[in-house]
Amino acid sequence: MKTILKTGLSVAMLSVLAACGGSGDGDSRPKQLSMLVDFDKGVTGWTGGSADYSPETAPTNVVFEQRALVSPLVGKGYFIGGTNRSDDLFLFVKKQVTGLEKNTTYNLNFSLKFASNVPSGCMGVGGAPGEAVWVYAGATATEPKAVTVNGDIRMNIDKGNQAEGGKDAQVIGNIANGLACGSTAYTSKTVKNEKPQKVTTDANGAAWIILGIDSGFEAHSEVTLQSVQIDATPATL
Repeated sequence: MKTILKTGLSVAMLSVLAACGGSGDGDSRPKQLSMLVDFDKGVTGWTGGSADYSPETAPTNVVFEQRALVSPLVGKGYFIGGTNRSDDLFLFVKKQVTGLEKNTTYNLNFSLKFASNVPSGCMGVGGAPGEAVWVYAGATATEPKAVTVNGDIRMNIDKGNQAEGGKDAQVIGNIANGLACGSTAYTSKTVKNEKPQKVTTDANGAAWIILGIDSGFEAHSEVTLQSVQIDATPATL
């Protein structure tokens, strides 16, 4: 038995892993689901944005696009990059997933793979170029948006800030790739959340997935998202 969520991307598919409370016919209780998004196959439906700055400190060189990975890596990914001029820049991508149970709370576990050429243990302006650029993952029923609050650009959801996540998104790692400071080589890194991310779907059975990087490094930061695995378990299980 298989359930495909209507995301507009064939690579974003939710498969039934186990029936809640049994596998008998007619069991309509929420099911445990799994979704794999492979950005090598496309980024259709995903959009990007930025937040955490004033009009005077707006970021430059902001890019969200599918790009070829740099050798020795192969394939393509979802490139996210921008120059932090505010000492606090959040770059994010989002997409709505539909086809879930309506008004249902799920616990989500993320496994995000990305490519980075930022080595570990380096010094940087405002913070380390690797360890001070945190990787985020989250989900909300409300569409995540950058909005103007008291003249500054902020998120309309509770994502927390920099090293501290919030109710709607959490820190799952950083972009330091584990290579020695001075290296410029690209390598893949996989990060996961330590505790489940809760999300309650809306009346149509939809939720928004948000992925991003939050920078305390006062210069240019970038990563290329390769894939994300999301396991969704109904909170009643």
